[in-house]
Amino acid sequence: MFNNQIISPLVSVCCITYNHEAFLAQAIESVLMQDTDFVVELVIGEDCSPDLTRQIALDYQARYADRIRVLLPAANLGIMGNLMATISACTGRYIAFMEGDDYWTDPQKLRRQVAIMEAQPECALCIHDAEAFTHDGSRPSYLFSTKYPELLPPQEGRITQAQLVQGGWGIPSASMLFRRTSLALPLPEWFRQVFSGDYTLQLLSTLHGYIYYLPQVMSHYRLHTGGVMFTSSNTLAQNQKRIFENEQYKRLLPEHYHSVFDRYLEFLYLERSEKMGAAGIPWQRAYYYVKAITINRKRFGFHLRRLVKRVSAA
Repeated sequence: MFNNQIISPLVSVCCITYNHEAFLAQAIESVLMQDTDFVVELVIGEDCSPDLTRQIALDYQARYADRIRVLLPAANLGIMGNLMATISACTGRYIAFMEGDDYWTDPQKLRRQVAIMEAQPECALCIHDAEAFTHDGSRPSYLFSTKYPELLPPQEGRITQAQLVQGGWGIPSASMLFRRTSLALPLPEWFRQVFSGDYTLQLLSTLHGYIYYLPQVMSHYRLHTGGVMFTSSNTLAQNQKRIFENEQYKRLLPEHYHSVFDRYLEFLYLERSEKMGAAGIPWQRAYYYVKAITINRKRFGFHLRRLVKRVSAA
């Protein structure tokens, strides 16, 4: 690939982008600045943005044709569809992940992570700390390790799938470097319907090995008004996606983890029951209420007493 030689990349960077006109160049430059002695390809999935995101991606591809490939779907695929298509187009032994509004801050990032992966063949995913910040300074910045200390400890070392399940979401997405074989590409079709793509990738990957954590801050996670996590509201559609993904996690992972996902589902079913009641759909309100109070036998008595109390008060 370099010096006009066709060399397979060791690392593919999967970059999904939509409406990132103000940010994409910084993301791309942070990949181009990586100091490595191996080949890195950047695969950009541009999901039919109405702004200038696609043009920016194409301009960089024209300048760095030996390092950048831009995927141009004819119609909008949505976040998960775009991720599935882009990650499947990656050819490297390792796949790094980045969204077009985030960026890397350390030119040694990939070199450090690849060294870990090469030395530890049972490692499925290498991650590191990151700083989250708002683009307009409207919220204070924070380190992921400070916000999620039970998942991201002060020292480097292994994180097991059990720790990931118990800790839940908390790994910065732009920190992730996967062993390609741990993802068993292409991703399953049900992935298209999940709410949290990065967490789902982590669970899939750790079916095949452990996570190795580096405490260095090597990326920035941008929160802005156009970002999914910044604008996430408690909508009925989001509730349905969260229910769907937790039901899939139960099918995917060993039974001894089911109680963790049942706790989430109990809350999500109750939430959906209330939303259905507010929407004037009483039969679905009752359906999801029954699902909530029966998913955890140990809490059935609590819910029954609570229901009797509410009926009595009415």
